[in-house]
Amino acid sequence: MNARLRGHDDNPLSEPELEAQGLLLRAPHGIDGELRYERPAYPFGHRLKHCTLGAFAFFNPNGVTSAYRVRFGRYTQIGESSIIGPPEHPHDWFSSHPFAFTRPRHMPNIYRLPDFARLAPDEDAGPAWAELAPQETVIGHEAYLGAGSFVKRGVRIGDGAVVGARSVVTRDIPDYAIAVGAPARVLRLRFADAIVERFLRLQWWRYDLAPFKRDVDFARVEATLDFFEQALADKRLQALQPASFRLAPTDSGLMLTPLSSPLYFS
Repeated sequence: MNARLRGHDDNPLSEPELEAQGLLLRAPHGIDGELRYERPAYPFGHRLKHCTLGAFAFFNPNGVTSAYRVRFGRYTQIGESSIIGPPEHPHDWFSSHPFAFTRPRHMPNIYRLPDFARLAPDEDAGPAWAELAPQETVIGHEAYLGAGSFVKRGVRIGDGAVVGARSVVTRDIPDYAIAVGAPARVLRLRFADAIVERFLRLQWWRYDLAPFKRDVDFARVEATLDFFEQALADKRLQALQPASFRLAPTDSGLMLTPLSSPLYFS
């Protein structure tokens, strides 16, 4: 816990101070590019590039998970050693090598070598294939990815969906579906259709449930739905409006900047 990070006031910001802002981040961290998050979030030491984390997003601390341009919803749970939204290469071009479809700005490290730079397309050669291909992958609210999952770039994992360990997800997974295998196939829904419809109407992740944690037994699905549906009808549920932040690397460390509104349902 002795790594030093740079705060928005240009003073060193320690990991405990980041934790005070609702981010549990272990050194050495793998933050590459901008990370936006609602507090609390638990990315630990995994590799995240240009990602968004909803409140209560949780990554298993073991192994190394890599995520690229992924929008994680609230209460997402990510198993260890998963790969989510990695960059892709065109397979129907003359070459699938990056020299054919990227620009130096996309991969500055390899283009530092003059041999690579000599082969690379010019920056003014028009839009690159990498810029026109799908960019964002979405993991829905309260979705769960088992250990060792692979999720193709551009895929949407629905709200409440479950993906089995070591699955290879190449297509969208519907809300509250259970999918397993390589390629992943939907086995069934987590609940009966009528129950799933109630979950999707309620969207419980939009609300602060903490005041009611002693009033329900979360193991009793229908009774808990009954309780929160009535609480919503009675206007007793308050919107969850977590403080949100932008974390970005600078030459001297990580810069933490507060955002003006929550990332979701603002």
